[in-house]
Amino acid sequence: MSHRVTTETSMTEKDIILKVAKAQDITCSESGSTIRFTGGKLNNAVLDTKTGRISGDTDFGHTESGLGMLRQGYGEEIYRMNCLKQGIQVESREVLAQYNGRKNVIKLITSNG
Repeated sequence: MSHRVTTETSMTEKDIILKVAKAQDITCSESGSTIRFTGGKLNNAVLDTKTGRISGDTDFGHTESGLGMLRQGYGEEIYRMNCLKQGIQVESREVLAQYNGRKNVIKLITSNG
């Protein structure tokens, strides 16, 4: 039986969402403030960029946690953008298996000026 699933995110920057989706091989189309995912793990899910709310359906294998799969890439891109605005350069990126009890933490090494 089909069930609608929805999760709240902070993903509201459309250009960044599209960039992250492309990097993760997730195809999508946009219309106004809506991004409809048309391929990949988020196929048939819909993201409202005004609210950050993403909705899917269990018939397509969507889960609340799975719908947020773009969040890590989105957060990293937001951080990189903010660094760039401040003149800070991201020199390297490392994925840590575990840090302070959290799994798959991204570590970005930066330098000022």
